[in-house]
Amino acid sequence: MIGRISSSIPSTNPSELKPFQTINGLQHLAEARRFKAWFLDQFGVLHDGKQPYPGAITTLEKLANCGAKMVVISNSSRRASTTIEKLSSLGFNPSVFLGAITSGELTHQYLLRRDDPWFAGLGSSCIHMTWSDRGAISLEGLGLQVVDNVEDAEFVLAHGTEALGLHPERHFP
Repeated sequence: MIGRISSSIPSTNPSELKPFQTINGLQHLAEARRFKAWFLDQFGVLHDGKQPYPGAITTLEKLANCGAKMVVISNSSRRASTTIEKLSSLGFNPSVFLGAITSGELTHQYLLRRDDPWFAGLGSSCIHMTWSDRGAISLEGLGLQVVDNVEDAEFVLAHGTEALGLHPERHFP
């Protein structure tokens, strides 16, 4: 089942509205209060795609040493393990994270389990759009039949925009 979030609507009375407080990084926030959990987006929060932001690695290590529970979140089409490997390649210690939640991991899990009626009804033949230079995303273990004919597909799985995934036994010159 796909969860839903409910929230209360904040007051619209200007006298009750509180201005945003500006903080100087995660360390400042950590010093202000001990939190039960930290959900940290990777790109734009921890790194710029090529290198960690200044102080990010040491701040996370300090948080971990203080008992902080940290989870990486991302809208990346990559699996959670690949996300943690990427952070490790940038110099982050993977042991400071409890894990990662990515759109790619959630999609993989729903397609694997098929315990949600909507996912169970999708069928198994799909057109798979993926990455080429950055590495194709594997559909191994999902029981999917990748097709290249639109008429044969029951759904489209777009992990990327650089390449059309092919059935493992099909090759083009």
